[in-house]
Amino acid sequence: MATTNGAVENGQPDKKPPALPRPIRNLEVKFAKIFINNEWHESKSGKKFATYNPSTLEKICDVEEGDKPDVDKAVEAAQAAFQRGSAWRQLDALSRGRLLHQLADLVERDRTILAMTMLCASPGTSPSACAGPSLQ
Repeated sequence: MATTNGAVENGQPDKKPPALPRPIRNLEVKFAKIFINNEWHESKSGKKFATYNPSTLEKICDVEEGDKPDVDKAVEAAQAAFQRGSAWRQLDALSRGRLLHQLADLVERDRTILAMTMLCASPGTSPSACAGPSLQ
């Protein structure tokens, strides 16, 4: 616990926690296709649906609408990833674990900005909830 004179007690310096980052307001959508087997695909049906910012009701982008054939393709790719001889299966457990830990580290590193961005993009979130400074 920190003291009022700036001394360190119990290993904690006397300082404020870092400020929360502001949510990303003008999100640039780079990918709106379906991601299957490490590749971006258009939906088999060619259908798309619009997504909207719930705070402003502005259209964000059109996203590929996956149907049964797209799900079947994704399931087939996932099953193939676990077949003998696949790249994933050829990795030893330690290497697979390292990759999963790297992913976890990236999510942990960017957890606040991910949370703020997802909160502000969630349906039903009021504009005042994403005001930025009020979240600190």
